[in-house]
Amino acid sequence: MSERARVKTGKASLIGGIAVGIAVFVLWTAVAHELAADSVPVIGLGFLVAAGIATWIRVADL
Repeated sequence: MSERARVKTGKASLIGGIAVGIAVFVLWTAVAHELAADSVPVIGLGFLVAAGIATWIRVADL
């Protein structure tokens, strides 16, 4: 009994994480544009935030 149980991940969490990440990035860029703060560093930070949230959704669904 040395085998460890493996958690089987579904595609729903992967697709959901990607969809939420894209939505967060789109909203981030829209808000940055409305606030006239749509520079490369701000958009880059938005990408990092969106990637972090997408990863969190993917991992949290395990």
